[in-house]
Amino acid sequence: MNGANARVIKSDIGPRLDRLPWSGWHTKVVFALGFAWLLDSLEASIIGSVLGILKKLWQFTPLQGSLTVSVWLIGIMVGAVVFGYLADKYGRKPMFIITLLWYALATVACAFSENIWVFISLRFLAAVGIGGEYAAISSAVVEFIPRKSRGKIDAFIMSLWPVGAIASALLVMFALKLFSPDIAWRFGFLLAVGLAFFALYIRKNLPESPRWLMDRGRIEEANQIVEEAEREVMRRKGLKELPHAEPITIRLEVHNVWQQTKELFTKYPGRVALGAFMNFSQVALGYGSIAYAAIVLFPSTKTPPEVVPFYMMIAFVCAFLGGMTSMVMVDTIGRKVTGVISYGCYPLAALSMLIVDSPTTALISLCIMQYVYTWGWVTEYVIKSEIFPTRIRAAGIGWCTFFGRLGGVIAPPLLAGVYQATKSLADVAYVLAIFISGGFVAACFWAAKGVEGKHKSLEDMVKS
Repeated sequence: MNGANARVIKSDIGPRLDRLPWSGWHTKVVFALGFAWLLDSLEASIIGSVLGILKKLWQFTPLQGSLTVSVWLIGIMVGAVVFGYLADKYGRKPMFIITLLWYALATVACAFSENIWVFISLRFLAAVGIGGEYAAISSAVVEFIPRKSRGKIDAFIMSLWPVGAIASALLVMFALKLFSPDIAWRFGFLLAVGLAFFALYIRKNLPESPRWLMDRGRIEEANQIVEEAEREVMRRKGLKELPHAEPITIRLEVHNVWQQTKELFTKYPGRVALGAFMNFSQVALGYGSIAYAAIVLFPSTKTPPEVVPFYMMIAFVCAFLGGMTSMVMVDTIGRKVTGVISYGCYPLAALSMLIVDSPTTALISLCIMQYVYTWGWVTEYVIKSEIFPTRIRAAGIGWCTFFGRLGGVIAPPLLAGVYQATKSLADVAYVLAIFISGGFVAACFWAAKGVEGKHKSLEDMVKS
């Protein structure tokens, strides 16, 4: 069923999901997916809290330290594309189980690293699993949530990322109270693995995405899941019936990898470019600021390494507030305006480094960058997860992530290199401000030419 063999059907699967009132059934799905997103963050963000400790233990250079971030992002690039295609081919559920297990096992190995090069290699493997999580979870979330609350709920789930980051900082602080630094960082990684297996346990009971099943022609399975959801929602809400859902026309079309890629880059090149440029900017600011703070900003202001996890925790609290800002805005004033405002603040956030002359001002600058970074990236994930058809949604998210992560691959060594060459925080601030301005340009183009997703069904987002 591809190309000329595609068929058009009438289906009410999407409309029935969209007209469901919010209930405990939705909360259960959101918790299972959102908890693992928080956990992914904990494992990804722990590097910011332990990098200073590892630098003292292993005596590596700032450039080597920046590679721990760069290879992490390269791994995410690989995982996002590969598992994105697999999630479109085999379903969301198998991939968000496999990818979580993959990264949990790689993280166990990370805890037993004995030098920076082994650590870098294992971080790459763990990141491949995280990249797959991005594509599988982002696709599944929007396909379950009713259209009227899709933006704010998706934004809320994405905002759990800084909560996981806060947990990572607390975890390292706790471990440092109990163990010497050479043991404490290992303890942090191992505890994250325990939480990963809990996430696997709560995920295994989630259903497959009905929209994905319908798109693959498995109508009866999709209908069964929706019927079960309807019964549970009516029971929980005390309803005897639900509003009528008008069937819509759906084109069923299954693609191989080449056909998927061709459709993405010929029919939706502007949407891929939007996601790529916005992702490039947010990753460059987010990962660049964390790595730069740990390797240069805090050491240059003589901030004690033992205090850095606490400072990171404060910055991640500000990041969470940025996510909450996006959550409030995307379903009130809309995705377009939120994207323009948040990404318009990116260069200004980078220029906050101009005020740095002490540990306190270094913390203030990092807090500003993390708040604005999360405000923008949460908005970006809301936008890019809903602008592709179901059959290529995960692959589309994967390619946006692939191109976007180049910003994070380049930013840490670029910023470290500029500082090494000039010893000037001001020069770094100017370079970063220019480097991340592409996201704002892309957001402006989308505001002028793109589709507003506020309260719109996923199917309406991709009508020709």
